[in-house]
Amino acid sequence: MEHQTNPVLEGSTPPPKKPSLFGMIMNPGEQFERIRQNPKVLVGFLLVTLMILLGTVLTVFHTPALTEDMTGEIGMSSEEAAMFTTVMSVVGIVVAAIGSIVVLIIMAAITLAIVKMAGSAVKFKQILSMTIYISFVTSIGTLLNGLIAFFIKDENYVNPYTSVNSIVGAEGGLGGLLMTVEVFTIWGVVLTALGLQKVAGLSKAASWTIAVIFFALGAVLAVAGGVLQGLVPAA
Repeated sequence: MEHQTNPVLEGSTPPPKKPSLFGMIMNPGEQFERIRQNPKVLVGFLLVTLMILLGTVLTVFHTPALTEDMTGEIGMSSEEAAMFTTVMSVVGIVVAAIGSIVVLIIMAAITLAIVKMAGSAVKFKQILSMTIYISFVTSIGTLLNGLIAFFIKDENYVNPYTSVNSIVGAEGGLGGLLMTVEVFTIWGVVLTALGLQKVAGLSKAASWTIAVIFFALGAVLAVAGGVLQGLVPAA
């Protein structure tokens, strides 16, 4: 009789494990190693988008100020104002869903371009998967803040409750800056630095430099947004 061998047992290696989204909370280093070997995109896209949507929906549930302005200043009936507010809320939710996907892809493309200049041989799918898995953690913050706004019925929700500005209450450019000093945003910076080391193979110094630059750019945009928002009432 001929001796038959099992190809699964002999001369083969087990397939790489899939990364876990929830594993990013407790053991991100292991998940980044898995992303490098077996990057996954679809499930992460869906779950991150769903969490952002839920957070957005919860924050717009208690925002009657727009309706009151339209009935008081524009002269709409309460029914017309309610209808308009509902339509605008739905549009905002749809834009948030599409925008979250577009932003993740753009961020991954920018990150890929930067790490390629640094000499990394990483592929786009690996960087996109890394970006999505990091966004899963930061989207927890979006959902958490939405839940808080919903349960305390905050009608003027602006500052994330997990940011420094929720305590300080600053406005304008300073308010925008302090909003970026937020628990989940800082967590995302740390994960980005770790992910660039594990997935892209960059040095610790290069990884932290890129992560901090991304944070600084976000802070600059937040400051600019705060300044512009402060100018609107005076216009």
